[in-house]
Amino acid sequence: MKRSVPGKTNTPRRAVSVGAMHERRNDGSVGEHSTRLFGILCTYKRQVGAIAFLDLLEGQSHAPDVVVIVDNGSDRSLEEHIGGRRSERIEYRYVDAGHNIGPAGAFRLGFDHVIGLADPADLIIFFDDDDPPVQETQIGRLVDGLLEAIAADASVGGMGISGGTLRPRTGLISPANRFVRIAPVDHLHGGRLPVFTVEALADVDSYDPTFFFGFEELELGRRLRQRGWKLLVDNELMAEAASLYLKKTAHSPPWNTSGGVATAWSRFHKERNLVRILRREHLWTAILVTLVGRHLLKPLSLAARHPRYARDRTLLGVRATVAGLRGRTGIDPRYPPP
Repeated sequence: MKRSVPGKTNTPRRAVSVGAMHERRNDGSVGEHSTRLFGILCTYKRQVGAIAFLDLLEGQSHAPDVVVIVDNGSDRSLEEHIGGRRSERIEYRYVDAGHNIGPAGAFRLGFDHVIGLADPADLIIFFDDDDPPVQETQIGRLVDGLLEAIAADASVGGMGISGGTLRPRTGLISPANRFVRIAPVDHLHGGRLPVFTVEALADVDSYDPTFFFGFEELELGRRLRQRGWKLLVDNELMAEAASLYLKKTAHSPPWNTSGGVATAWSRFHKERNLVRILRREHLWTAILVTLVGRHLLKPLSLAARHPRYARDRTLLGVRATVAGLRGRTGIDPRYPPP
């Protein structure tokens, strides 16, 4: 069921609504933009990091008008800090999720809170507590770029500095085309300041909370694309900031299974959710490639040197594939998060 928005039209709107996005001028004074920006921050048991994140937002050249902090860890001290926090630029709102509902659930809960405040042409930016902006102009330049893109094409629904496109035959993710400044993708990566129009998110009811963790951005992006919304990546911004992101490489999606070490719980839920997406779109060849290539042949290649790891990896992959095909949702009790 699609979410209604005050003043929602049947086609994407080209004009922006009146609001009050705050911009810090060079002289330190505060001006106004015609489109409001709402931020949704997901946090879980990282009080110091969440507060540091909010402090960084205060220094952005364009700051959100409202930031909703969705706390999956029910941290009373964080709630007290938000309640007592004062700012001339940003209004802060604390939402206690009650329990760990993952980033997908937190972003959906934050969206449910924002939707009653926003107009269709307003914007929403999603934040992870451990991925703050690394340049003080990042948010402002993303917002300006998105508004320029919308002025040229009203079907543009979002922009970020990293994204990718699902390959329907293999289930792998292709990064954005790096040889153009603004590249089309079918989803925007989390932790990289994805900005969307309220109207686009409302059209698909935002994130699916049943995805909990893993490929929730891909799932959202695919639904947006199926509804006719376009998503764009600003490669220039990513190139400028790439060296400042220490946790992830410039164009590598955070679920990259070919490198790094993922814990069993995160790997299971990512792989299961990917199969859920492929199953929903009837991409059976991609499911077969994923099962045989990633969950059988790849662990088998490690069996001689790491037999126990190969066995556990194979079992996890097969379980994830079966769970995805069965449409299982939420946290799997066999692989609980730490």
